[in-house]
Amino acid sequence: MKILNFCILVSIGFWLTSCKKDIQQTPGPGVQKSKSTPVIVILGSSTAAGVGAAPIDSAWVNVVQSTVNANGTKAIFYNLAVEDYTTYNIMPNGFSVPAYRPAPDTANNITKALSYKPALVMISLPTNDIADGYSYTEIMSNYQKITYMLDSAKVQYIIFSTQPRDFSTVSERMRLDTLNNEVISAYQNHVNNFLDQLSTSTFEIDPIYSVGDVRFDF
Repeated sequence: MKILNFCILVSIGFWLTSCKKDIQQTPGPGVQKSKSTPVIVILGSSTAAGVGAAPIDSAWVNVVQSTVNANGTKAIFYNLAVEDYTTYNIMPNGFSVPAYRPAPDTANNITKALSYKPALVMISLPTNDIADGYSYTEIMSNYQKITYMLDSAKVQYIIFSTQPRDFSTVSERMRLDTLNNEVISAYQNHVNNFLDQLSTSTFEIDPIYSVGDVRFDF
């Protein structure tokens, strides 16, 4: 998982530089300089939650947190990721849920994330929307609502790419690539894209990264 962790750390380093500039602006005359510690919130599903990581310290969120703080950045992390979650689970409080779709989890959604006054929100929902058969239109609509809230609050964000998953059909695996391209097209520099690096040519998990378990996101 070195490639994945490296990509994440590069992205976080870039965004935290921006965050620190926003948090620690040059004060005016007689105003004490702010020493706020940047807050990072993670929204996502099983890989972000650390499901299957042994020991749990090896989960990517924990690796990133320890590495970022070891390098002197000093950020506070809140991990709200939950196994099996999709974009619907992290929609804001009061969202009108379509029929046969899960309701937002008010303890682990975008509204909760923003309540921490974060400098950065990372969103990692790599495969469950596709696994549950959601359309590209509804997935992208959900992302649009979430990112609108982030932009309105002037909070930086990173959307993680889809990840390979050993679905039984090529067509389903190819949907991961199509969705990934749509997210990249819509959000460009806000996307941390590592789908191709982790995949075979047909978007199965590259054997060097696979642990033989297809239940989870990655």
